[in-house]
Amino acid sequence: PTFVEGASDLAGEGVDTIACIAVNDAWVMGAWGKAHGSDDITMLADGNGEFAAAMGLTMDGSGFGLGSRSKRYAAVIEDGTITHLAVDEGGIEVSTCSAVLDAIVEA
Repeated sequence: PTFVEGASDLAGEGVDTIACIAVNDAWVMGAWGKAHGSDDITMLADGNGEFAAAMGLTMDGSGFGLGSRSKRYAAVIEDGTITHLAVDEGGIEVSTCSAVLDAIVEA
């Protein structure tokens, strides 16, 4: 939700695309995006968690009945290269829209 609210601020800093990827199917991602009014955000499904695994960003959610999931993170990608990667290990701190904006401004 912070990215929905901050989409125009990110665009003002030159961000072309905001994407949200999660270990879910396309229908869940579409419904989540619609429920949160994320017209400015591309919702991407990582149904099998293959992208999260390739990035080394999986977590075991089986204790909550969720199986393998993706950690919460934010990445800034410029011309196909990750220039900033912030992974929340607990709580939501470094992957918020304001934290990403700070990283972009400081770069």
